Amino acid sequence: MFIQKWEVEFKQVRDYKITLDFIEDIELETNHPLLLEYLEPTNELYFKGVSNEVFKVIGELLIEHQKVTDKWIEFQHFMNGSLEWLLNQQQGLLAKGPETIIKTYKEVLERNHLNPNIIQLKSDHEELKVAILGKSFVICKDLGFKKIL
Repeated sequence: MFIQKWEVEFKQVRDYKITLDFIEDIELETNHPLLLEYLEPTNELYFKGVSNEVFKVIGELLIEHQKVTDKWIEFQHFMNGSLEWLLNQQQGLLAKGPETIIKTYKEVLERNHLNPNIIQLKSDHEELKVAILGKSFVICKDLGFKKIL
């Protein structure tokens, strides 16, 4: 078995999550769910309506969120607080985030007759990369590698 040691320099880091796991390889991606916030317009999702099945709506939102994010982003990350409380208010701002995710939430609200409305806030984006290191990740502008052993 041949073991190599490398030093990785991440430049202009925007976000990261580091776990204490053994890393076998590094995947570099420019199109990944973790990059949606940086690549897509930011949207707000409002709703107006009554649901007698609030927990069903929350469950559907969770399932669709996990599909679109491939489970890389926490479910509550884009939500405007407690979903149970929000949905019981019968109107308001449900979530704020990247277009793909907000449109996915909108489809769930439409299926449940909660009259969703999207407002686009900003449409600028950055060209970033995400380095996937096992269960860890680093979102950055650029990175460099240097072999040390």
